Amino acid sequence: MKNMLLLLLSLICLSSQPLAAEQLTILTENLPPLNYLDNGTLVGSSVEIVQEIQKRIGSPEPIQVYPWARAYKMALDEENVILFGMTYTEDRSELFKWVGPLATKSDILLARKDAPVSITSLQDAKMVQRIGTLRDDVRGKMLEKLGFTNLEPVSDEQKNAQKLALGRIDLWAYKKPGFRTVCELAEVDPELFVEVAHLKKSELKIAFSKKTSDEIVAQWQKAFDDMVADGTVQKIKDKWHIE
Repeated sequence: MKNMLLLLLSLICLSSQPLAAEQLTILTENLPPLNYLDNGTLVGSSVEIVQEIQKRIGSPEPIQVYPWARAYKMALDEENVILFGMTYTEDRSELFKWVGPLATKSDILLARKDAPVSITSLQDAKMVQRIGTLRDDVRGKMLEKLGFTNLEPVSDEQKNAQKLALGRIDLWAYKKPGFRTVCELAEVDPELFVEVAHLKKSELKIAFSKKTSDEIVAQWQKAFDDMVADGTVQKIKDKWHIE
């Protein structure tokens, strides 16, 4: 009888454990000013939002910074993987489960102010020799769908800032907010560049691998909704000057 009572108590304790106790792999990338490494420390508005969600639901896992292509593949293939902030697109909508949004961004094309590049339409951009993109990033995929064959992908956006400053690419497909912070981290003067074309406006969210339980996703969404309601999300965005 005593053993049966102990067994019942153990089952009750286990059932009362928070869903966040399930081991999660939480990933992000260098995407200033939303989430990036500053002298080895992970900072940014999205980082602070995710950390606050973790605090509220009791999720102690560390946030790991991976190259985008590797993190994206893990989120596609593995169980209980979280990747933020991912651009929400129609193509991706059924590939992941979603929480957010964390921020709104505008994808743009940048050129050097002193370079003889005249862009009046996206068709003009097809005529330049090289456009810098991030490997497996949404901007590159969008341009590929539009028939661009002059893309030159790299593993880190800081490389694109440096390459554009040196004239090794003609255009850089990136976003705002963000390009000024990337330039500063790459030790490149952002005033060298000018926006020459607008590509698309979209939302950045927290993406969960499809093999993550709906209960965990709902728990994260509720914590995020509570943070919106109590003003925490807006306070973090205001601190980082994020829309």
